[in-house]
Amino acid sequence: MAAASIQGVPGSTIDVDLWLDLPARDYMRAVNLALRLGAQAVRNTVVELADGTLVNFIYEVTGLPVFAKVISRAKRMKLQGVDVAVLPLELIQKSKAAIGRPKDLLHIELIRQRLAVTKRMTK
Repeated sequence: MAAASIQGVPGSTIDVDLWLDLPARDYMRAVNLALRLGAQAVRNTVVELADGTLVNFIYEVTGLPVFAKVISRAKRMKLQGVDVAVLPLELIQKSKAAIGRPKDLLHIELIRQRLAVTKRMTK
């Protein structure tokens, strides 16, 4: 939801999901790098940065093709002053629909509304 938020979707999230193009068996590479840079381990794939930001390293996104097929559709945006690639709202919506938790259903509606506003503004 962090990627949706920086694209203008109202809402909140408690972490930032960072999708890495690594096999799941290599997830500790990212975690260990974060720890060396001062992060604190929270869970196997989650670290807390010095500013309190929770980062969840993920290796596949439910409902989407593999990383290599999706990254070309990413948008370059700023997240906390850092240039990052973020999934477009349509792909975030697709993933949330595949997961289907109650909070995802709310997020889907907020994304749908944002996409509708964006479409009206570009006409």
